[in-house]
Amino acid sequence: MSAIAAGVTEEKAVAKKLDVGCGSRKLPGFVGIDNMVSPEVDVIHDLNVYPWPFAHDSFNHVVCRHSLSHLDDIVAAMEELHRITAPGGFIEIVAPHFSSDNYFTDVTHRRAFGYRSMDYFCVNRPFLYRYSETAVFKLAEVRLSFLQAKVFDEKKRNPFQWFGLEWMINKTPRFYEHFLAFILRANEVYFRLEVVKP
Repeated sequence: MSAIAAGVTEEKAVAKKLDVGCGSRKLPGFVGIDNMVSPEVDVIHDLNVYPWPFAHDSFNHVVCRHSLSHLDDIVAAMEELHRITAPGGFIEIVAPHFSSDNYFTDVTHRRAFGYRSMDYFCVNRPFLYRYSETAVFKLAEVRLSFLQAKVFDEKKRNPFQWFGLEWMINKTPRFYEHFLAFILRANEVYFRLEVVKP
């Protein structure tokens, strides 16, 4: 069961940006949805319960920062993200890489992600299998990172980018994941998906 948190204005309810699983660190200018009670959470809802309390095509920018890794059904979540995002909109996903010690540390994590995890949903990726007929995207960007894959706080910097290590692993991601991932562990993987609708 979902509930709109007290104090949500009509302007926020029609905002075009959504922070999924925002917790207490909602991005500025976004509507925040989570199952916890916090001043930052605008819409209280269990993200494992579908549909989420938004109309079709409600948002043109959706961010999932370490939220998908806690959900029960990734295919259902991707279908729901596709439903609530307008055609041509985009979704940014940051998730723990499968080699990350943070993935193993957090006991509420249900899954980790690899460089090719979103290929199952993206029409511009040469993949044999598709897990959904409705969740259709184009992969605009994917990259692995030893620290933060996507810096939403511009004050934070990643020295691994300066040294070129992240450039190297992202040039040869299959080789890295197959042979080196558990020697030199990545931390996060970042995906930017463009929504494709008929």
